[in-house]
Amino acid sequence: MSIAKFSVEHSKLINMIMVIVFILGIYTLIFMPKEEMPSVDFGAFYIVVSYRGVSPEEMENLVVKKLEEQIINLDDVDFFQSTCAAGRATIFIRMEPNADIDQSWSDLNSEIQKVTDLPDDASDPILVRLNMREVNEICTVALGGEFSANAIREIADDYKDKILELPNIANVEIAGTRDREIWIESDVNKLDQYGLSIYAVANAITNRNKNVPAGDIKFGRAEFLIRTVGEFETVDEIRDVIVKMDKNGRAIRIGNVATVIDTLEEQVTIGKLDGDKAVNVNIYMDAEGNILRVMKNVRAASDDFVGALSGLNLEVRNDGSIEVKNSLFTLGNNALVGIILVFITLFIFIGWRNALFAAWGIPFSFFLTFLIMDFLGVTMNNLSLFALILVIGMIVDDAIIVLENVHRYREQGMSAKEAAIKGTNEIMWPVVAAVATTVAAFLPMLLISGMMGKFMSVFPIVVSIALFSSLLECLIILPSHIADFSGKSGKNLKDKTHKLHVWLTKIYQYLIKRALKHRYISVMLVVAALLLALGAFGMGLVKFEFFPSGTPKTIILNLETPVGTSLERTDEVVSKIENFIQNMDESKDVEAIVSTIGQYTENHRTQVETSHAEVKIDLLDADDLTFSIEKIKGSIRKYLDTVPGLFSYKFIEGEHGGAPTGGDIELRIIGNNIDKLESIGNYVISILGDIPGVTDLETNMDDGKKEIKIKPKHDKLGLYGLTVNEISSLVSIASYGAPISKFRGGELDEYDIVVRVQEDQIDDVSDLKEIKIPTMTGDLIPLKELADFEISAGYSQIQHYNGNRVLTVTGNTTTYDENGRSVKQTPDEVTSILRGNAITGQPGLLENFSERFPGYQLQYGGVTQQRTEVYNSLYLALLIALLLIFAILAAKFNSYVQPFIVMLTIPFAIIGVIFGLIITALPFSMMTLIAVLALAGVVVNDSLILVDFVNSEREKGVDRWNSLINAGTVRLRPILMTTVTTIAGFMPILLSTSSQVESWKPIAVSIAFGLAFATLLTLFIIPVVYSFIDSIFGKFGMTRFKTHKKFDECVKY
Repeated sequence: MSIAKFSVEHSKLINMIMVIVFILGIYTLIFMPKEEMPSVDFGAFYIVVSYRGVSPEEMENLVVKKLEEQIINLDDVDFFQSTCAAGRATIFIRMEPNADIDQSWSDLNSEIQKVTDLPDDASDPILVRLNMREVNEICTVALGGEFSANAIREIADDYKDKILELPNIANVEIAGTRDREIWIESDVNKLDQYGLSIYAVANAITNRNKNVPAGDIKFGRAEFLIRTVGEFETVDEIRDVIVKMDKNGRAIRIGNVATVIDTLEEQVTIGKLDGDKAVNVNIYMDAEGNILRVMKNVRAASDDFVGALSGLNLEVRNDGSIEVKNSLFTLGNNALVGIILVFITLFIFIGWRNALFAAWGIPFSFFLTFLIMDFLGVTMNNLSLFALILVIGMIVDDAIIVLENVHRYREQGMSAKEAAIKGTNEIMWPVVAAVATTVAAFLPMLLISGMMGKFMSVFPIVVSIALFSSLLECLIILPSHIADFSGKSGKNLKDKTHKLHVWLTKIYQYLIKRALKHRYISVMLVVAALLLALGAFGMGLVKFEFFPSGTPKTIILNLETPVGTSLERTDEVVSKIENFIQNMDESKDVEAIVSTIGQYTENHRTQVETSHAEVKIDLLDADDLTFSIEKIKGSIRKYLDTVPGLFSYKFIEGEHGGAPTGGDIELRIIGNNIDKLESIGNYVISILGDIPGVTDLETNMDDGKKEIKIKPKHDKLGLYGLTVNEISSLVSIASYGAPISKFRGGELDEYDIVVRVQEDQIDDVSDLKEIKIPTMTGDLIPLKELADFEISAGYSQIQHYNGNRVLTVTGNTTTYDENGRSVKQTPDEVTSILRGNAITGQPGLLENFSERFPGYQLQYGGVTQQRTEVYNSLYLALLIALLLIFAILAAKFNSYVQPFIVMLTIPFAIIGVIFGLIITALPFSMMTLIAVLALAGVVVNDSLILVDFVNSEREKGVDRWNSLINAGTVRLRPILMTTVTTIAGFMPILLSTSSQVESWKPIAVSIAFGLAFATLLTLFIIPVVYSFIDSIFGKFGMTRFKTHKKFDECVKY
């Protein structure tokens, strides 16, 4: 029993299956996780080590090199990049795309644990695994009001606890608060007066602040635990601690030689909202969360929290759910409009009843797709939703082919039941082959390498699921519906052929006969069109861009003041910038400004420095903007160039959602000599600075803080029984203090007790030299007798790439004015200017880099590196797709020649793609390549069925020419319907001005124009090519068909 016959004879079972799919699909759609972009595992880790007080060079030699030696031993490492800064080092490790990340995590942990010779004062290496949801917050909440620093910290902690109680919250981070600390500020003069050292103060505190268990004891039948209680309960107890007894028996207490202050830790970061001080709370969602539901809960919890606390200002900013909601709404509307357009198209060609049969397959296919997506863990996001919109027109193609064939038998007088079975059976395998070729074109996209490949993998998966679902509906559900609900009998439909169909048939027969009659001219015209389209690239009519840029909701600006700038001074600089943004002409597009002074995030890594700041400019919805993003950034950039005290700035792209494309310009210069690297970097920046549209240029190597090098006199240390570590520890306490114990004071939380020297007593190096250290005999010796002090300049940071020193030059591209018109320089064009253009013969500005700087390498990173990786993998995917399509066609036709005829529609489609890009002024990008890959599977479907019908006619004994004409005539209606419905599905995107579809428009344009052009050529050129090949093979007797008469002998024309 055939599938169609089973469907027709078991209609009640089929209807029950359909109802179950609808119910489960709707439930899944409501509750499946929703997010802005796919949450992917970066396949990346980073290691953090802190070593307070050491220079970047010391961090490089004492810590980083030792860890890098172990990382090199790991398998499947793509690259690793280290940053050595004062007191801190980070190592970023990216694994190969196919690496087992869980195993890599385990191996990396094992290798780190092998490093046992790190300095004692260095922290243990912390290993962090990167995930997109763990590095991109779903919102930032700003807390403010007239509260003390202690009070706002407690409020922020309470708010954090409340948010963490909500479902699907992964993490909450607070920036801008300070924990309580107890400072013991030693007076060096009084210490000298009493013959004491800072060590004596520290030892007195640690020896006193202890609770010591002493076991248990029995008194009669009762048993008691014994514990000596010595921990501080009040701050006054610290002041009363005895440091030593003097020679007269008087107690010298902490209060005699130091000031004890109950205060807050030194401020590391400052949070701000719209220029006012605030505490910024970043909230992160876990992998199972639905961002719409999670943010609804966050807002409800925030309203409850602020309602219970008078005077608190709470604002939710950078709300990621707004973007998701807008995207779902916009793309959902596009989907609905697309379905309506598809229905109208089908109604025009085959009537309302058949149109309803075909359109009914769309929701069924979608609901089944939702079920499979949820089973596979694929979330509903912009990428998966666009994939569904992409296939709206495609998933009715198979139903159209079946319906049209059934409708043709109905027009011949056959009953609905007979026509449903016969029409479906006859066309089943061509339909299966057509769907298989489309899937074969999309699935190789899974071969796209790197992070972009992981990010884009959702696209081919969802498309393939939807096409598979539509095939099931077409072959199992559709025949049953045709048989049950077709209405009129076949006799009533006989001789009532659609007038539009009759008219189109007459025109087509007239044109196809002339195309076959003058087949040489027909082929020459197509070849000329192909050459003209390819020539458009050489003429510069089509621009190149790696990934089309959308309109972001937030502009992120990373700022740096000169190294060593205080947090307060950096805040002053940021305040000027905030004030400008609030008052510039474009401020009407600014919704809020959220700033963090003391840190910024770049490449998903947070860098904490008093000279760093991050300013997030929250904009109105993209569709409500008065000014373009480039105009807003241009005004800010122009002002930033005039701000005193600002060292550098950078606009960050692709960090907070969206495709991970890297920076516009990133050049790596690899070599050993750090001074030479800096010199080469300056040369490269001077070259880039002369290229129009290149901006935000900087290197990762700046002058660092001045460094005081303490060189111990080892003979003196030996004489007094002292060590280098003791010298280092004393200098650390004297310079910025050191935590020596914990204070509870009856609370559950612990706070650091910090010993330090009074700030006004350490003004310069001479004061540091006078600090005294006790010897083995108890004598106090000033540091100047034990070490030499030398002041030198260093670098703010030193970077490594795969273990080698590297200087990185980064920058962005922007629009610039050229002869009164605005021109955008793309990263690809900048790379071409630097490398040279092999096509035009233009030499590159850095083409002779290796000759000019022997021993140093120049590598292109950022967009350029990703583009090379992605394009190479896309070319491989296209090759594999073509081979799969050829294999499917060869199996269908049992021929090696006819697949080539069918696949000729692919280069025909490229003609349409190029003309489409020229007409819409869109660049050739990665999205265009993906569209070409998709077209490879889509455009062959019509020619496949056309050639299959030609073969059927030939096997019945019809001559070559009439079989071509008959096949084209019979397949005209389904070919036009499949093409028009597919294009109709894209029309909402093609015509939309919404920013939500901006990034995806190149795919829609490429497929729509490519398919339209390929369809015209399928109907006219494929028959011509078929006739040529059949003629050639016929002369040599290499064809199974025997009718090879000339055109004029067979066709009346």
